[in-house]
Amino acid sequence: MKPIINMLVLLSITSSCTSSDSKNSAATDNEKIQIAATQVVGIGKIEPEMEITQLSSPVSGIVQVILKTENDTVTVGTPILELDYRLEDVKLQQLASEINTQTQQIKVDEATVTEYEAKYSNALLAVQRQERLLTKGAETQQAVDDATANLKSLQSNLHRAKATVAVSNSRLYETKTRLRLAEVERNQKILKSPVSGKILEINTLVGSSVDTRDAIVQISPLGKTIAVCEIDEMYADKVAIGQTAWIRYVGSQDTLSLGTVYQALSFLKKKSLFTDQSGEKEDRRVRTIKVMLHQPDGLLLNARVECVVDISGNLKK
Repeated sequence: MKPIINMLVLLSITSSCTSSDSKNSAATDNEKIQIAATQVVGIGKIEPEMEITQLSSPVSGIVQVILKTENDTVTVGTPILELDYRLEDVKLQQLASEINTQTQQIKVDEATVTEYEAKYSNALLAVQRQERLLTKGAETQQAVDDATANLKSLQSNLHRAKATVAVSNSRLYETKTRLRLAEVERNQKILKSPVSGKILEINTLVGSSVDTRDAIVQISPLGKTIAVCEIDEMYADKVAIGQTAWIRYVGSQDTLSLGTVYQALSFLKKKSLFTDQSGEKEDRRVRTIKVMLHQPDGLLLNARVECVVDISGNLKK
């Protein structure tokens, strides 16, 4: 009889422990669900607020000199590298010489005009004098006709000289236009920074050939640092502007920086930040958000991170 009683007591204790363990497990699961419901995790990367500038050359050529290196700070218009522009320099010298010659020619043509204007003025006075003498019978008609013919000849020469000056000025204008064009072509061989910021990468070497389709230089514009994250569509509607976010490396629990959601797209799209993830077979859509980081020091641009967004405020509402 005693063994039966002992067995019943043991079964009662075991049942009690099992029930207790079951309750503790359920409580833990509920706690996990509650924690998961107050936070949304998305995958993202670190970027400058103004986006990285991909700088290409407007013309093809051979790199002659590289003036800057990675991590150098640049301002708008700072030369970064130069392509070979010796041919353009020769064109500039030739056009400058042509402009100088044409300028001198215009001076000669203008002097000719001045000369013919003086001769024409004197010839006009001579014709007027001859005509007065003719009316008094002191001069012959032949003399008046000769003076008039000379006046018309000088007038024709004066018009021709003025036309020559006009043509010379037109040629000078065309040459100056070609000079400005040559200067633009030469300046295109000097790659300058379009923004103020820090050079991240220079993808060429001295002596290398570059094409207009090549991204030669990457520049991070001056400004704040952000995290661009993608939130799965299941939780996309729970994220709102103004919510607090934690930034951490993927798989880590250490917070790298705190931030605030300041932008959230109003539509869903296909994943774009990391589309090469292995084993990703579902055609899930995401909502892109941007988080302004409060302590971005030490974070590497383009680093892959996790964005943990606190959505507890939305749930309370």
